[in-house]
Formats: sequence, C-alpha cells, structure tokens
Amino acid sequence: MSEASVSFIEAGALRFRALTWGAGGETVLLLHGLTAVAEVWSATVANLPQTRRYVAIDQRGHGQSSAPATGYSASDMVSDTRAVIERLGGSVHLVGHSMGARVALVLAARHPRLLRSVAIVDIGPEASKANISATVRGIQGRPERFASRPDALAFGFRNRKPTPEDERVFLARFEPHADGSLTWRASREALTACVTAQRSRNYWTDWRRISIPALYIHGGASNEVPYEIAEKMRRENPSVRFERFEGIGHNIPLIAPGELAASLERHWTAPSDSEK
Repeated sequence: MSEASVSFIEAGALRFRALTWGAGGETVLLLHGLTAVAEVWSATVANLPQTRRYVAIDQRGHGQSSAPATGYSASDMVSDTRAVIERLGGSVHLVGHSMGARVALVLAARHPRLLRSVAIVDIGPEASKANISATVRGIQGRPERFASRPDALAFGFRNRKPTPEDERVFLARFEPHADGSLTWRASREALTACVTAQRSRNYWTDWRRISIPALYIHGGASNEVPYEIAEKMRRENPSVRFERFEGIGHNIPLIAPGELAASLERHWTAPSDSEK
C-alpha cells in the first residue's frame, strides 16, 4: 500500500484530519480509540488490497482535529461520523476500535442506511464506573510535557521495545515544539469528557438492533472486554459474525494488524444471505 495522503475534512462545524490510502470504488472509514490518532490504522491498511479507498480520521478532541469545549458523547461522535460519510460521498464500510467501535456500534444501529457493513473491534456495550475511574486516573497521571522524543518514547514503551512503526504511530499523538519538547495533542479535559460521557451509560439496545452485515472481534486477552460480556454480546445478537483473537490484547490494530486485516477482508467479501 502506498503512503497515506493527509487532508482535512470540513464536516458540520468541525474540521477532521484524515489519512487516505488507495482510490478504489468502495470506501472504508476507520475510527480509532481513546487517546489514539488515525495512524493506528496504518499497519492494518498495509495488509489490505489496494482495491478500495481507506480513510482514517482523528476523532474530535484527538490528534489534529477540532477539539470543542463540549460534546464528547457517543451521539456527538456519531453525528461527526455521519457528516464525514456525507463528505466522502456515499455509504461506507465502517470499522471502529475501542471508543471508535462504540461509535460504529451506535451508528450501525441508528443509521444503517449509511453503511455497507460495520466491524466493531473490542468494545462492549455495558456501562462501567470502574472503567471510568481507572481511565481517568491514567489520563490525570500522565506527564503533560516531555523534554525530547526519547523521553516521550521511554514513557510510551516502558514495558517493551518499540518497532520504528510503533514509534511513528505513538509520536503522532504529540505536538512538537521549537525547543525539542513535545506535548499531547489530545487534552486531559477532552479525553476525560469522552470516557465519562460514553462509559456512564450502556448501549445494549443499540447492540441488539444491529441488522446490517456486522463483524465483532474480541481480543481473547483483552483487558477492556471481559469474556462474559463478549459471550453475552454473541447471545444477544447472533446475526453479528463473531471472531475471537485468542491470546491477543485490546490494542488489536497495533498488535495484530495482519490478523485484523484478514478478518476484515473475509467480512467484506463474504456473500450476503441473499446471495447464498
């Protein structure tokens, strides 16, 4: 796959930074998770055929997209995604991971005509006060400025040695300054607002309503989606194709991009029920 082109999409009152690969007849829109940026999809896209257009955006409050003072619920981000789809010029295959998967889940349930299909990667529909507390503690405890790139990388990869691609994706989350220091592009306030608004309610009704071609991928070693929640999801909407990546943790686009790409390709090319 060729290098991504960078552009900005004016959608509603906001501006979204977008990475685009390819120029095929079908469009795939990719939504990242909390704290992330569009670059997290680079490795997955690199494992996919060049017969489609792949577009990944920085969601509101993240990366180089608009960061309004308020409006970080799933419904707000669904509205953003609808506006982006309209600007892209037609229905899309929607793929979301983590927070982005929650947005994809809700949009698929409430606005199915905008989508050719949906893929929901490692998020659950349940509310979770414990998740809010743990995530907010992590956000509030992070250093806000790093003196240099090596310092930022040492923080980001405390437990393993990063690849050059890992470093590139991680550093895309930062704003570099003339003195060599780096600060996070996503503010504590925006990230806290996201997790608080979205984890304070459940989306089981939306999950049960999904009827378009849908794929759910669960990380078998995920610390985000407990096994029992994933199994409840499987039972409560059996029309959704279910896959579990055994031994794989939550950050599937970063740690298992090849496996994820293969699952997505099967999902997009599988015959519909009417064609079987």
